[in-house]
Amino acid sequence: MVNQAETRLIAGCGYLGRRVAERWRSSGSDVVALTRSPDRAKDFRRGGLTPVVTNLASDTDQQSLPSADVVLWAVGFDRTAGVPREDIWLRGLERLLRRLPSAPRRFLYVSSTSVYGPDNGESVDEVTPPDPKTDGGRCCVEAEQLLRQYCSRLFPSTQVVMLRLAGIFGPGRLLRRVSELQSQTPLPGEPDQWLNLIHVQDAVRMIDLVSSAAAVPQVINVVNSGTVTRRQYYARLAQLVSAPAPVFESCADSARQRGGNKRVVSRYRGDLNVAFEYDDVLTGLEQAVAAG
Repeated sequence: MVNQAETRLIAGCGYLGRRVAERWRSSGSDVVALTRSPDRAKDFRRGGLTPVVTNLASDTDQQSLPSADVVLWAVGFDRTAGVPREDIWLRGLERLLRRLPSAPRRFLYVSSTSVYGPDNGESVDEVTPPDPKTDGGRCCVEAEQLLRQYCSRLFPSTQVVMLRLAGIFGPGRLLRRVSELQSQTPLPGEPDQWLNLIHVQDAVRMIDLVSSAAAVPQVINVVNSGTVTRRQYYARLAQLVSAPAPVFESCADSARQRGGNKRVVSRYRGDLNVAFEYDDVLTGLEQAVAAG
């Protein structure tokens, strides 16, 4: 393990990134959090983080960044912001890289299991070639390539790690689906498709481990072992919130529209010796409902 008294920079300090920041801060690291919002910056500072107000979607913003031992990119896509996905996930990533004053020891990129293409129910792992079927998956593949190429040229000492996360669930992430279940609004997608998920606390656990471990693979699928179908997941959620049984709205292209029907597994997780608290998805669902 490396010295925890490091500077760690997070781009994307939201649902996942904020939890990682709090874990790193409690371990003694100086955590720098990027944000576009001065109000969020004040909140970060109150929480013991070092905020930097900057807009990675703008070429005119040249706010300097501090040197960091570890950089975490955990930027989501806000459909309400009116900014194309590529402006943040590609050009925003490149802007961040250009503004780093020195090579980090490790650059952790939160990618997505949507980079994988099979849609016939088969299993995929880290050696499965990417073949994305969605815009988000294609953008993730382009961003992964951009990051590798940039670091190989300008930061050859930096280890780049792609963390391909399944769908994140946890407290505060269920309200929309609970509302749909209670109103019996049909849920899109085939009920017997695999639903690849990771509880947010286990995603944080993996990111924290990978930030400090002496040796890690270049690509890691971050996903629960206890994969369930959409029917199993939403039936259990309906029971937990005393809602009617789920109703599904199937369509011929639903698997392709949602990134394919595949079961994502990790061949490397066992080597990392990380134990997930909610490896059983339905147990994690119970915790998420109970925690609100």
